[in-house]
Amino acid sequence: MKKNLKLFNISILPLFLLSGLIMLVTTNFENDKEVKARNFKCLKCHKGSKSLENIVKEKEISSAEDLRKLIRTGPKSGLHLTVPDEDLNKAIQYLNLK
Repeated sequence: MKKNLKLFNISILPLFLLSGLIMLVTTNFENDKEVKARNFKCLKCHKGSKSLENIVKEKEISSAEDLRKLIRTGPKSGLHLTVPDEDLNKAIQYLNLK
């Protein structure tokens, strides 16, 4: 009986360690995606009362197309001439707009 129990413990240990490693890698990957999504040019200027979240609420922006239109043709479009489409897409993703 004790031999069977030892074999069971020895065969379970690698599976347990492997599942722990998979969970660790998956968690780090998700955190890395979150950090990259928050690490874009817009957040350097848009802080406090001028945060992206506040602007979306004030201007009642409900879609990605509304945000693109505001940035490209709105009253502050001159300030946003150098904003690349990649950063705009990250802002849309950050704000969960569709």
